[in-house]
Amino acid sequence: MASVKVKINGKTVQAESGMNLIQAARLVGVEIPHFCWHEGLSVAGNCRMCLIELENQPKLQPACATYVAENLSFFTDSEKVQEARRSVLEFLLVNHPLDCPICDQAGECKLQDYYMLHGKYDSRFSENKFKQEKAKPIGPHIILDQERCVRCLICVRFSREIDKKNQIGLFNRGDYEYIDILKNQPYDNMYTGNVADICPVGALTDRDFRFRCRVWFLQSADSICTGCSNGCNIFIHHQEEKRVSVQLQEY
Repeated sequence: MASVKVKINGKTVQAESGMNLIQAARLVGVEIPHFCWHEGLSVAGNCRMCLIELENQPKLQPACATYVAENLSFFTDSEKVQEARRSVLEFLLVNHPLDCPICDQAGECKLQDYYMLHGKYDSRFSENKFKQEKAKPIGPHIILDQERCVRCLICVRFSREIDKKNQIGLFNRGDYEYIDILKNQPYDNMYTGNVADICPVGALTDRDFRFRCRVWFLQSADSICTGCSNGCNIFIHHQEEKRVSVQLQEY
């Protein structure tokens, strides 16, 4: 594959043609924050967390939907970019519940991590938060907490593009938006556990793992899935020699 010369925060690197700017930034050890982008899914560009500044461009651009080009130069940590990230986080946290102590995603939540890295602002919100449905079982394996959702739509695209069931959707608009299953059909297929793994916050959690253990107490070991003849590589997460959860290895 052809390569192009790209300048990232003043550093010039060779990047493969077809890379977006999130992937290109990793070549120089820079992780651009993002919620809605995933390598295995289509590009949505709706979370606006990955905005970067292109040289000689007046407006910030989403790094997930902008691709490398010859002599492209961009900045991931300029003052404009930092202010945009703080604003996006402030917007996302307007109606987000402050229930981190009881959330299973605590410790591996992108919203927590990004606030500590890019937020730390003084809240200006004094109104009552908009309440949505909590701890709703949407199938035999997944619990949905609508208040924690950041509308990244990763689960919607996963259901549409990977498991092909198209059972999860986004309803209403504005503050009243919420994720739910379509036509009250239980979300039950071979791939449902994956949405808990790819959800960047605590909106979709595994019913089997719920309230069982904090992730920092777990140890991980390589193993092989015995569910069928494919023999997929998996991680077994365990505590005190007892299996707590299983995760498919990515390639």
